[in-house]
Amino acid sequence: MGLFNRKPMAERQADAMQQADRIVKGKGFTGKLTKAVMGSEFTNAMQGAMNSANQAQQVQGLLASGVPTETATVVQVQDTGQTINDNPNVVLVLDLGGSQTSITTLVSRLEIPRAGDAVLIVREPQSGALLYAGLAPRG
Repeated sequence: MGLFNRKPMAERQADAMQQADRIVKGKGFTGKLTKAVMGSEFTNAMQGAMNSANQAQQVQGLLASGVPTETATVVQVQDTGQTINDNPNVVLVLDLGGSQTSITTLVSRLEIPRAGDAVLIVREPQSGALLYAGLAPRG
């Protein structure tokens, strides 16, 4: 605990993410009220955005634990219309070893991938899911 028994920033952020996740899943009074007032289309869109935010945290953990990256080429970028902290949530169509696949992910507004760009991909070890890890270094 910090000064005046305040929780550390990381703990407060984790609590806020858990609360937001419960709301978009329609759990608890606030979640049910949000779903009733805003509609299931809104809560489904928010759940997709939350999944993208969670993926970004998961990628950082995988990279820190030494999971290797793969390089893929961006074929197409589609905007979903969602942003988190002004960072867009996009659908990336990727060419990965001759086959195309698409992933929905949160990207930095300062480094939005474009068609033809090389990007880094991490495979989630347990499920094999592909996760975006940023633009590949140039040069």
